[in-house]
Amino acid sequence: MWFFKPSEIAKIGMKIEENGLAFYRALAAKTEEPEAKTLFNFMAGEEEQHYKTFEALADKLQGYDISTFEDDYEDYMRDLANNSVFATDADPVAIAKGVNTVAEAIELALGFEKDSVLFYLQFKKMVPEEEKFGVHAIIDEEQKHIHQLLTIKKMYTTSREEFYIPKGDYGDAEI
Repeated sequence: MWFFKPSEIAKIGMKIEENGLAFYRALAAKTEEPEAKTLFNFMAGEEEQHYKTFEALADKLQGYDISTFEDDYEDYMRDLANNSVFATDADPVAIAKGVNTVAEAIELALGFEKDSVLFYLQFKKMVPEEEKFGVHAIIDEEQKHIHQLLTIKKMYTTSREEFYIPKGDYGDAEI
């Protein structure tokens, strides 16, 4: 028997989008760069729409059973949720305030968007066929966000190496 119900996983999606909204709003308020401010405001609006989509999906999925999945798949979904910053209780505004450059903000945003795509791709497998289109549409939009972030990242990096090798705190890793 699964611990998570699909409606609860949709609520995790809501949390991811809610935290993304707060993160992008904080970045937009913080940055002075017009292109970055425009992008971060756009991304905040997108996250708000995604939240509403997941909210409606959570209602539709009440009582839906997913007993056809193996228990290890539930563990995988739980691990994905626990390792996504936006699915946890981390403070997205504090994260945004800790950012020092637009390039650093974009790098963080890219990681968050990629985490979201991975989570939503797995979640899509759990919803009824007639609801997959909604999750798929959000995945498509998240992938467009990644492309937009990569496009603007080019404006804020000075070399090919800087573009491909992110700078930031990676613990003990040598980069």
